Amino acid sequence: MYLCEIIMRKLSYILSIIFAAIAFSCTTGDNDGNKVYDEDVIAAVDGVELRIADVMRDMPTGMSGADSATFMRMYVDNWVLNRLKMKRAKEVLSSSDDIERLVEGYRQSLMMRQLDQYYIDQMLDMEITDKQISAYYRAHSAAFKLDHNVVQGVVVKTPKSFRNITTLTTAMRNSAKAEDWAELDAMAEKHSLGVINMTSQWVSYSDFLSNLPTERSRSYNDLISKSTVQQMSSDDAIFYFIITDRALKGEIAPLASVESDIRRRLYAERRDQVVKEYEAELKRESVEEGRIMVRDEALLKSMSYKPEASEPAATVRDAEESIEEEDVVITDTASTK
Repeated sequence: MYLCEIIMRKLSYILSIIFAAIAFSCTTGDNDGNKVYDEDVIAAVDGVELRIADVMRDMPTGMSGADSATFMRMYVDNWVLNRLKMKRAKEVLSSSDDIERLVEGYRQSLMMRQLDQYYIDQMLDMEITDKQISAYYRAHSAAFKLDHNVVQGVVVKTPKSFRNITTLTTAMRNSAKAEDWAELDAMAEKHSLGVINMTSQWVSYSDFLSNLPTERSRSYNDLISKSTVQQMSSDDAIFYFIITDRALKGEIAPLASVESDIRRRLYAERRDQVVKEYEAELKRESVEEGRIMVRDEALLKSMSYKPEASEPAATVRDAEESIEEEDVVITDTASTK
């Protein structure tokens, strides 16, 4: 107890120096019957006191004397303003009870969300396998119809003086077909060619075209179906490109292009399932312990219901059983054709 008094006296002394430096003074009382405040009270509004310990609790560590003084002044100013605004709000607003009800509702909602997150952190299985992704994709393929064209391909930018065109186009076709980039990489390094490799990811056709000197007023839909090396020219360069794969608007999106979306969906489903299971368990335990009184017998019975062990939805389970090992690889898009 004595040690605490010493610490508080030191804090009071330090803060008194800070307040003196910024010309801050607090009322300590007078002889006319006004309230006399303790030394550790640094502000008050309508009898509600702000103490040194309150400010010190929120003050960041490692502040210099000048920074501490600035923080103190801003803290006290905000505290006083907040107290005044709350009092005025109660006077002006027609129903402070409604506000209190809303605040309490928000507080309860926040606590319940934190409780949900606690159970999610404790119980959620984060591992999502390629097989599970493939199964979900097959079971919900209709949900992945494309609303735009997507492609894979290669773009190579060359100077107009470049003459080794046959070797370049052959290397582009070979790299796209066999995924052997050694020849094309060697040419790009030797001749300072600009290569954009989009064969390992699906991009929208418009994004693919953004790498080429296209004209805004022209449609390039006729190029998407061609599997040969094509070219476009700008003032100072020639662009060679090949579309190695494509999926058109209205078709089912390639699995690799929606993998991240499926992962998010599976995670969300598991998260919701965790919350539902712990909520059901909480109600069931409370019914068994006699903590719940519900006059609706059917509702009370549903609260005490214990389901069988959960299992995947039938459509997903059937899809999982039909998947062979060679079909599990996410980057394999052969099944989407």
